[in-house]
Amino acid sequence: MVREFTEDDRSKDVVTAEGDRVGTIREVNGDRATVDRDDDSSLTDKVKDLLGWGDDDSNELRTEHVDSYDEGRVRLRRSP
Repeated sequence: MVREFTEDDRSKDVVTAEGDRVGTIREVNGDRATVDRDDDSSLTDKVKDLLGWGDDDSNELRTEHVDSYDEGRVRLRRSP
């Protein structure tokens, strides 16, 4: 379900399609959100490549990467 991020998404966990936690949404701005990442060791290179994330501590998430939203989490789409 693609939609813009809202203030309600702030502080939600970001999880992979498999349910592994990636980080927490810190800021929201329309179709983009800034994620404070958890430890990099839990992220595969495939997920980082999909999201365009490098080695810095916070990263941008775009609505096109999101599969679903619920009360406490934002779930990412499966990587190709």
